[in-house]
Amino acid sequence: MSTTATAVPAPSVSRVPRDFYEELVRASQGNRAGFLTERERWLRALSVEAREELLFEFEMLLRGVERYVHLYDNGVVDPQDKPLVTRDFREELKDVRATLSQAIRLARHLLDPDSDQKLQFRRYVETQLADDNMRRSRIEGELDQETPQESLFVLRQSFESLRNLIDHLLQLPVCGLSLFNDVGNLVLREIVLNRYFRPFRLTEFRLEYDRLRSVRLLSLLSTVPVETRPLFTTAYLSLFRLLHYLAYVSQDTQGPIPRRVRVLLTLVRSEALGLVAYLKNELAPKAGPKPLQAACLRAARDIARETERIARDVLVELDRDRAAAARASYSFTQLFQTQVVALTEALSPGAATGEAPFEQLASPMEAAERLRKDLWVFSQLCRAAEGHLRNDDVTSAEAVISSIVAFLGYFQDGSYQLLRYVDYEAFDRFSALLTELPWPPEGPAVRTRLIEDLRSFSMVLENTFAAVSRRAQLRGFNFDRAEAELLRDRFLAATR
Repeated sequence: MSTTATAVPAPSVSRVPRDFYEELVRASQGNRAGFLTERERWLRALSVEAREELLFEFEMLLRGVERYVHLYDNGVVDPQDKPLVTRDFREELKDVRATLSQAIRLARHLLDPDSDQKLQFRRYVETQLADDNMRRSRIEGELDQETPQESLFVLRQSFESLRNLIDHLLQLPVCGLSLFNDVGNLVLREIVLNRYFRPFRLTEFRLEYDRLRSVRLLSLLSTVPVETRPLFTTAYLSLFRLLHYLAYVSQDTQGPIPRRVRVLLTLVRSEALGLVAYLKNELAPKAGPKPLQAACLRAARDIARETERIARDVLVELDRDRAAAARASYSFTQLFQTQVVALTEALSPGAATGEAPFEQLASPMEAAERLRKDLWVFSQLCRAAEGHLRNDDVTSAEAVISSIVAFLGYFQDGSYQLLRYVDYEAFDRFSALLTELPWPPEGPAVRTRLIEDLRSFSMVLENTFAAVSRRAQLRGFNFDRAEAELLRDRFLAATR
């Protein structure tokens, strides 16, 4: 191929922009990133409907139980009630049991039938072994948890055993504090020792479900200085995760409250207070100008004050008032949405004004429109490069490929975050292709491979474009082709 000069970076520097959010997520995971990468591969290969949301709910419940068994700060036990040492914890044990039952159901869904049957059969065969050494080897093998499937299966089996234990304990005349603490320690041990499904920390995130799906917030964060961008992104991700939790707390005031709702509200309270500490101790001192620091401290103060009010006035009524859970959920939702708006206003005054500012910031329709437009532009650029290569117009092909690289950086900061998790693999693979591609690409073999990869990825883009266009949010809204063409031409012109 021709070596005609085009606007490309030096060979020693990667031509492909990195996904900032992926780097932030990986950094937040510390030394567990390797295990979680393997888990992502397992999840992407799993043929289960809504698998990402099932996994989120499962890990949310694990985290909820972890917080719920810490009675002194769970916000559900009324401090004005009788002393803990004389209290019957039967109801709290029932809450833990209900949460474990839901986690068991979710684990069954996440284990595809084939894997589940194989693991069940292996467990049965191993229990029939008479040799002590073989039994010991089986137990050690379970503790190794070499794959996510094995790890999930072991956790499910442990929860089923604990649920059976709790059923028998509930038959006792009184379930005292020491008994509840002992059960809590057993549950915590199983959770903490699990290799692949250990609950995340407050500022630890998962690629599977921790993404900011707001066009305006993504655009705003792209303007924040590099040194503070991760800090503000962490605050936003934490706030949206809390709102995600609250989506599982029914606001229906009719009928009995599911017992696991008490556990989820405990989790919300606990992580809200953890966010307060992050805003005060991590974000505010490094936020930049004094007005931004003051806004972070104000957000911390407001979250702390309102969370304490909800715990004091609402959460303690969960046993006596069936509407208390709905009131708590509503109050927490309003609190976190207000802080999202306040933080946005601090970063960019006037960016979150008018009626229903949070709904404007987190508009699903705006996100779908942006994603649809960018997918179309991406496919047009790939088709153009493919066409030039097929027609032996190497100079034009190199210029368009440079446009694709530039567009990829724009796409990763915005629309990539709006994709479904199941779509990431194809986009990541194409990004890796551009990274590995010899530059300038020369030789018939490289050229043939590039033509085929561009054609295949164009089809992925077009299929994704069609799927997004069918979303309910875009029903009745025609595709603005003229606006999309202007965006395409802007990137093409930048490399001419």
